[in-house]
Amino acid sequence: MMEEFEDVDALPAQDLSQCKTCKRWFFPKVLEKHTNICQKTATKRRKIFDSSRQRAEGTEISTLKPIKPKLQSSAASQKAEPPKKPSNWRKKHEDFIATIRAAKAATQAVKDGGPLPPPPPPSYDPDYIQCPYCQRRFNENAADRHIKFCQEQAARMPIKNKLGDAKKPPSRTQ
Repeated sequence: MMEEFEDVDALPAQDLSQCKTCKRWFFPKVLEKHTNICQKTATKRRKIFDSSRQRAEGTEISTLKPIKPKLQSSAASQKAEPPKKPSNWRKKHEDFIATIRAAKAATQAVKDGGPLPPPPPPSYDPDYIQCPYCQRRFNENAADRHIKFCQEQAARMPIKNKLGDAKKPPSRTQ
């Protein structure tokens, strides 16, 4: 049995022919049969396999929870997705490293008894949106909710110290 596989390199390479579709090499007899199959499979588009659909069929899950409808094409699903934002992981990583180094320097200064180094400048995430009323930063969803709330609060509150008025001390009641 092993003798059959030992002489694989000894097979004559000049007898092999290449498939025009998949560019693989076959013996001429095998190539005739392969060519028909290869052309059929190359023209067919494979369906997307959904394992959750297959698991749910024939169980109580399919009756309790409706099965998602099959997508018509993968191109339609790609159009529905919002475009991905470019990743800014490198900036976040560099900010993290700078924070760690500043913390180590502060710890070392405390150990040595020397003066504390100046704090690192604040870093802001560019993905966050700044509230025009309170200057805080939020992600998109939270910013939408917060800015509406903060706008209402700013309209209710009287404007304090905007004109340089001196703050009155609280009066004591008896």
